[in-house]
Amino acid sequence: MVMTALKQVADCAGKARTAPDPDRKERIARAFGRAAPTYDAAARLQRQVAHRVRSCLPPLARPDAAVLDLGCGTGRETLALGERYPQARLVGLDLSCAMLARARRQPVSDQYHWVCADMEAAPLPDGHFDLIFSSLAVQWCSDLTDVLRSCQRLLAPGGHFVFSTLAQGTLQELHSAWQQVDGRCHINRYAPLSVCQDKLKGSGLRVHSLCQHTHRLYYSSVVDLLREIKALGANTLLDRPPSGLTGRGAIARLEQAYQAFADDRGLPASWQVVYAVVQKPLQPEGQGLADPDGRGQKEKTSEWMWLAGKPASSRASWVA
Repeated sequence: MVMTALKQVADCAGKARTAPDPDRKERIARAFGRAAPTYDAAARLQRQVAHRVRSCLPPLARPDAAVLDLGCGTGRETLALGERYPQARLVGLDLSCAMLARARRQPVSDQYHWVCADMEAAPLPDGHFDLIFSSLAVQWCSDLTDVLRSCQRLLAPGGHFVFSTLAQGTLQELHSAWQQVDGRCHINRYAPLSVCQDKLKGSGLRVHSLCQHTHRLYYSSVVDLLREIKALGANTLLDRPPSGLTGRGAIARLEQAYQAFADDRGLPASWQVVYAVVQKPLQPEGQGLADPDGRGQKEKTSEWMWLAGKPASSRASWVA
C-alpha cells in the first residue's frame, strides 16, 4: 500500500490523474500549465468572483478544521483561505501540476499542502473536510453531478461546499460576433442555472443559497479579450479539440462585428456566474459516527500524507 502511494506521487509530478475522457482533461491541464506564468496577472474576473465566494464562507466549528480548495491554480485563493482561517489545515487541489508548481513557491507554513489530481476523482479521504471552496473551476469538469458526488464523499457531516461556476450566456457577445464571422462556435457553452438547481436537488446536499450574477469587463479591442483568455489558460474548447490558428482576416471581421456591443467604456464581455453554498447534512441518529474508526482528524491527516511519502510537517508537499 505504501509503495503504491509513493508511485502515485511520482506519477503526479509529471501528469495529473484524470477521470474518464482523458484527452479532454489533458487538454485542459496543458492549457492551464502553459498559462501558469501569466495567470495571476490576467485574472481580473477570477479575483472579483473569488472575493464574492469568500464573502459567502461560513464560520468553522473548530479552529483546526480541514479546508480544501478545488481548482486552486497558483494557490492565491488557498492563501486567502489561510488568512481567513489561520489555524485551519489547507489542501489545494488542481488538475495542472504546472499551476501547483507556482503554488509551491509561495512562502507558506506547514498548514498548506498541494495535490495534483482531478476534482471529480479526488484521491483524498472520505468525510475529512469541514469546508470545500472552489471558484471558477467546476465548469471545467465533465459533469457537475460527479463533482457534487465527490464533495459529498469528502465532506464531514455538517461540512459546507461553497463554489462558483459559469452558466449559460457567458461570453455571449463574443459568441454572437463569431457567428457573424463564420457561423461556428468558438466558445464553451454552459448549462443554465436551472440545470445546476436540478443537480443540486439530487445531490443529497442541503442548498443554503444559489444565485446568478452577471460580471462584465471592458476591453479596448477583441484582441485584448482573446489574449486575456489565453493568458488565463481558458481557451480550451471542451466539446472539441482546437482547429488551428485563426487568420488575421477573421480577427479583423470579428473586431468589426463586435463593435455592435461597444459603448463609451469599450467592448464588453459578460460572464454569467453562479454562486452556491451547500451543506452536507448531519448524519441521522443510528447512522454511525463521523469518525467511525475512533481516530481523530489530525491522525487521519498524518496517515494519508505519510502514505504519500511526505511527512505532515513538511513545508509544502505534493500529496496524492
